[in-house]
Amino acid sequence: YLEEPDSSGHSYGPVSGGLILALQGVDRVIGQLMNGLKQLNLHQCVNIIIVADHGMEETSCERKEALQNFIGDVSHLYVSEGPFGRIRAKNTTHTCKSNTMCVTCVLLAAVVQCKQPEQQIKPYLKHHLPKRFHYASNRRIEDVSVLVNPRWLFERYHTHTHTLILNELLCLSQASFLSLGPKFHFQTEVEPFSNIELYNLMCDVLEITPFHNNGTHGSLNHLLRKSVYSPSHPTEQSGPEQCPITSLEPTHTLGCSCTSKFAVEMNTEGEVCSHTLESS
Repeated sequence: YLEEPDSSGHSYGPVSGGLILALQGVDRVIGQLMNGLKQLNLHQCVNIIIVADHGMEETSCERKEALQNFIGDVSHLYVSEGPFGRIRAKNTTHTCKSNTMCVTCVLLAAVVQCKQPEQQIKPYLKHHLPKRFHYASNRRIEDVSVLVNPRWLFERYHTHTHTLILNELLCLSQASFLSLGPKFHFQTEVEPFSNIELYNLMCDVLEITPFHNNGTHGSLNHLLRKSVYSPSHPTEQSGPEQCPITSLEPTHTLGCSCTSKFAVEMNTEGEVCSHTLESS
């Protein structure tokens, strides 16, 4: 594990001289690793994966949304700040003071939704989070999750303070991935994928069976020269059903006394090819 360029990215920002110096240091470390493997004549035998756990995006202290500005009193809430917010009630039996406006977590999402024009945050109750996040069933997940627009930050109180950590923050979902070795395709660029798929990939490289996990085994087969695992779809419990409609002519008038009707012509494959209006 290398603490850089993460540490310098938090301190100086993703577009800074400090980050460039950190990247140069990482490059030297990887160069030492590759030179050592070459001296041992292992550089064409070892499979190497270099991966980051998150990306970074530029922001500023002016691009902040404070929970206090939306609901007033926030003393009864635990609030995790940053590019993704989390909120949990300290005491579910909390009662508000008469001179403040406060809400329980059950109501908070509804209160903050579209509270201000062009707001940069969107809160979700735990069970309302989009399915694609796969982030809802664990008891450790807070009552409310706050999605924050790119390059913006979520905070508890409105502040004008300037800190290094919040200076040029941070997380986008996409991060770096680089693989090299006899089991990987050479000079191949692939579409972005989720980091939860890496466990299955590393197990395939090591030729061991992965334990149950949230990844989809086989989804990264296109990275490998030879697939180790071939996913298969579950067997269907029933065959495809036949369409019950055999004719477009009504079998019952349903009490309709209309004197006009459509004459429909169908081809040999049962497709409508023309229709004309007839009058009786």
